[in-house]
Amino acid sequence: MPWGLITAVMLLTTYGLACVISACFDPGSWMGLGKESRMQLWWWGLSLVACIAVSQIPLSTWRRFAMPLYIASLLVVLFMMAAAGTALVPSIKGQSNWIKIGRISIQPVEFIKLGTLLACARLMSGSGYDAKKLSHAALALLTAGVPSALVARGDLGSALTFLPMIGGLLYAAGMRLRWLALGAALLIGIVVAGTMALPKDGYQYKRVQAWLHPDEYALTEAYQTQRSMTAIGSGQWLGKGYAAGDQNRLGWVPENHTDLILSVAGEELGFVGTSFLLLLFVAFAWAGIAAASQARDPCGRLFLCGYVCMITGQASINIAVATGLMPVTGVTLPFFSYGGSSLLGSYIGLGIAIASTRAPRRAGTTSRSGSYRA
Repeated sequence: MPWGLITAVMLLTTYGLACVISACFDPGSWMGLGKESRMQLWWWGLSLVACIAVSQIPLSTWRRFAMPLYIASLLVVLFMMAAAGTALVPSIKGQSNWIKIGRISIQPVEFIKLGTLLACARLMSGSGYDAKKLSHAALALLTAGVPSALVARGDLGSALTFLPMIGGLLYAAGMRLRWLALGAALLIGIVVAGTMALPKDGYQYKRVQAWLHPDEYALTEAYQTQRSMTAIGSGQWLGKGYAAGDQNRLGWVPENHTDLILSVAGEELGFVGTSFLLLLFVAFAWAGIAAASQARDPCGRLFLCGYVCMITGQASINIAVATGLMPVTGVTLPFFSYGGSSLLGSYIGLGIAIASTRAPRRAGTTSRSGSYRA
């Protein structure tokens, strides 16, 4: 069992729940638990049950159903594109990224990422696959690139989280570092060119402009990032005390329980609190890579590497947004932010990661089948 990985996840979720409770504090509710706090507790319980259940499914089963799950993921994206703006896929803040069923809203991209990760891990662990060959690497990039490109049409921020995942997979599979660096530079160029080609009246273009010219958009698109940075800076070294942050408690930081929850930790617990949060993600990454190095099945080893890179990459994007280093993307801080789909998807991934550490060595493979680095 990867106890280090599990411990890091439990600490992250507990810390995050404390920040959600503070951000959504309701003095009229039992123990001050606002609606969002109660929902987060409910989602955490469901996520734990899902994680335990998923971890009992052998990795061989996940490997067998990897491609059907991947195809299902693509069909879900296409369905959301076709049904965008309807009651089932409503437009929220100009984006149709949610499937609404009764009172419950689900963000499918959190599960689409897992389907893509499983498919890539299965592909790259197959006999004869060599990440050093351009054609083989291109096939993996295409596998991850198709759902990423489809998601990017309505959710550019979530599409960006596919990049660290596939990058980590290729590196773990043995791709030369210089080719990875060249690919990263090429992707950055494509993103910059794509940004310049965005419709001038679109929300994505305005977010980029607000990042480049924050003073001109201080009261509009740049407002939430500016307030987040102010809240984090006001915490100084030790913070203002738990549940005592005036910036957040008075509602001056929009989305402070979701995308900008770092502002709660920064204002109330200061530099020490945010440093502890960063150390937890470092511990998560360290424990995940250690578990991958001990995994006996090549597919499980690659899944663990991709999972760690996906989570830490998304965390890096969220933190960069909260501190003004990137335009607003709308992605959550994994295991930490309020959000049922994000929490459930992350815990299901943890369950598959646990199953990966239990998987026996496949017949016909060695302890280091292929040229894996993990």
